[in-house]
Amino acid sequence: MISRPTTQQLIDAICTELGSKVGPAITDPVIQIQLEMALSVLQTAAVRSGNELAWMHEEREAIERTARQMVDALPDAAPLREALQAYTDGLTNSLYLEEAQADYARASEVLSCAVEAAYESGEAEHIDAVGRLMDQRHANQQSVTGQFMAAGRA
Repeated sequence: MISRPTTQQLIDAICTELGSKVGPAITDPVIQIQLEMALSVLQTAAVRSGNELAWMHEEREAIERTARQMVDALPDAAPLREALQAYTDGLTNSLYLEEAQADYARASEVLSCAVEAAYESGEAEHIDAVGRLMDQRHANQQSVTGQFMAAGRA
């Protein structure tokens, strides 16, 4: 018994029960695949529920820090400067998911403009900086999706 379960623990417990008790009772191969797909979605949701807000916050901070450095170094990067200003003006720092996602979406626009500015500058320092931001985002996405395997395929 879990005395104070997290959302991730609750979802994991449901997946375990469905996989160990319901799964073996299903004989229809189509229904088995549907259960595998549902379990895959639930497992993804479990990982996200335990980490999503932190990942968005960490990425936003890294994007803002890099963008500020680039704006200072690249005075002609107007789209980056404008996106950074829009991000700063709209920042809520909320822990409510919908508002946190809106902050993250604005930070993503900053990242997009930073990538464009970095490559337009041709400077390795800026290209490397945005590359690190993209690596951070990719690592977070990989943590959610893991090693994807199509349901019903071995």
